[in-house]
Amino acid sequence: MSRESVLDLRYNISALVIAALRRDVYIPEQAFAIIAGKEYKFTDKDIEDMRALKESGLTYEEIGKIYGLSKDNVYAKLKRRKKKLVKN
Repeated sequence: MSRESVLDLRYNISALVIAALRRDVYIPEQAFAIIAGKEYKFTDKDIEDMRALKESGLTYEEIGKIYGLSKDNVYAKLKRRKKKLVKN
């Protein structure tokens, strides 16, 4: 196994442990951000996934539990995204 593979494996295991042990980490990307010493910023893909979950019948509260957000925060993110798409 190459040195890079070993480092990648350690990085991935560290993220898994963080995600398993911390109550404030809800998605893998948040765990990787913690390792990098950064705050996780939700991407357009995250917001699109939230929209798809909403369309599939989940409530804002249920989506919030998945992402570690309040229902109001989920609603606001989806509203801003919709407004941005209509504008373009």
